[in-house]
Amino acid sequence: MPVPTGALARLLPASGKRLTAQQRGSSDDGAALCDIRVDGDSVLIVSSERISMGDSAGHILRSRLSIQQQKSAEGDSIAYADRAAVSLVKCRGSDVQQEDISTLVKILEPARRNESAVKDLITGYTASLRKQHPCHAAS
Repeated sequence: MPVPTGALARLLPASGKRLTAQQRGSSDDGAALCDIRVDGDSVLIVSSERISMGDSAGHILRSRLSIQQQKSAEGDSIAYADRAAVSLVKCRGSDVQQEDISTLVKILEPARRNESAVKDLITGYTASLRKQHPCHAAS
């Protein structure tokens, strides 16, 4: 999945030499996890899963990572802070399965905390996801 490289660069450790990414699962199958490492250290985790509709990005960020101080964007479909973010892509309509696709980004030490970069990263990632038309057809 394409990500905004400028936003990613502002989060990665400045002294890093080697960037690797390992992905497990597929959001088509229900859940995916991508572990981004710099010089062998996990610095950023991106997880995506299909969930029942009705939750909010802010609630997911609060309940999963205990982040109370957060901001929102795109009509509350994105919640973010300096060390994490959540976005929701809502699948609605008579021709698709009624569900949401939740994406969670978590920044780990030694990555740098940067609220603006986190917002840019989750916004860009979510836009790329929407362009792929990830909603499953209704059966």
